Amino acid sequence: MDVDIISNLKSFNRKERFYLIGQMLGNPEFRMDENQLDKISKLIKVKIPSEYFAAMDYHLDWIYASLFLTQEHGEKIFQRNFIDNNKKVDLQISGTQEDVDFLLAFIDPENKTHLVMIEAKGDSYFSNGQLDSKNKRFKAIFGNENTWPNVRPHFIICSPKKPQKINIEEPAYFMFKNFTLPWLELDMGNGKNKVTRCDKEGEPYNNGEHWKVESRF
Repeated sequence: MDVDIISNLKSFNRKERFYLIGQMLGNPEFRMDENQLDKISKLIKVKIPSEYFAAMDYHLDWIYASLFLTQEHGEKIFQRNFIDNNKKVDLQISGTQEDVDFLLAFIDPENKTHLVMIEAKGDSYFSNGQLDSKNKRFKAIFGNENTWPNVRPHFIICSPKKPQKINIEEPAYFMFKNFTLPWLELDMGNGKNKVTRCDKEGEPYNNGEHWKVESRF
């Protein structure tokens, strides 16, 4: 089962940016920096082996399909499982572009498949609404500890500064570690600027006919 999950994940990986960046940087397999792997290992409390699959902008639909297709079945067309029959919403296969910014998958010595999903924010911030949307999808996809017994999902947020006042109602069983949402620092360097639309006095104005450059951080 476990090898098939990663094979399935690879088969759905059709993001052109993944292949473009890998090709331009001479790193088509997205081999990761050892220091970053160590940091992630400490956050999830599992040693990441040398063999793994890494991808960016990975759709949540693809993650569920990769899990589902490890089950024995003889069909080629599958019924969506509607969570809300009134609104016809299926949170497992949503048909949307909702994704995780970075996905890392590997098999541990006990033959468990770990899926590390990383969500990053640089210029903006994590809102409870955005995290709640992810949480609903995670709960529908992963269920509880017994839904996919050989799978160990993990969720990490990544940003320049550690977010404050995060509140997720009824979080998926794996989201928090010791009551804390795992956080990885994102190094974006210094001296970043932003373009701001403004009026002729320089006051910020969305429909302003002028613009200026401001320091971001």
